[in-house]
Amino acid sequence: MSTGTITIGTAARELRPALAAASVAFGLTLVLIAAGLVGSTPLLVFGWAAAFVFIAVASDVRSHRVPNLLTLPALCGALLVSPWMGGAGGPTEALAGAAVGFSLLVGPYAIGGMGAGDVKALMALGAWIGPSATLGAAAWALMAAGTFALAWLVLSGELGGYLRRWGRILVATLTLRRFAYEPPPAGSGAARGIPFSAALALGLAAQWSVGLPW
Repeated sequence: MSTGTITIGTAARELRPALAAASVAFGLTLVLIAAGLVGSTPLLVFGWAAAFVFIAVASDVRSHRVPNLLTLPALCGALLVSPWMGGAGGPTEALAGAAVGFSLLVGPYAIGGMGAGDVKALMALGAWIGPSATLGAAAWALMAAGTFALAWLVLSGELGGYLRRWGRILVATLTLRRFAYEPPPAGSGAARGIPFSAALALGLAAQWSVGLPW
């Protein structure tokens, strides 16, 4: 009886992250669908984005990874169907959208601000929606991510340490005349990061429903 209870309790604890991830992904997918219904999103792009966001957010929330098995086929699929889809207007627009997605996040990735999966996710999204919409979705997403990260640092009491660390980075960079990055302490909120794919889902929804943030 005791062994069975322990097994059931362990299974419940193991399922908890998956259920939380699925719940977050489902909620953000509904937001994305609502935004897509408001705008004039092509059906192919609309359906793909909803499926992509659900899987990406669920994976990111649960394991802090957006796998290549999701992003690379999505990117290749966009390039293959771009001559016939109504989102990005052809292969040139699809390539431009992917290039914009890469260029916007390669800097934060280079200094450890986000993972390679986040960069590839925006590249795949950019290939489907084109460069202009990618720029807007990324801008909205970065604002959402920044707001969430600031709130998290304040609530966890880590804001002071975060500001001091970046103060040291600034002083060292000016002294050495090269960028001198100091990684966050292991186990801190800054080290764990936030699921950027969730912010990207909100950014895409804002882009579809409101348009560019400027």
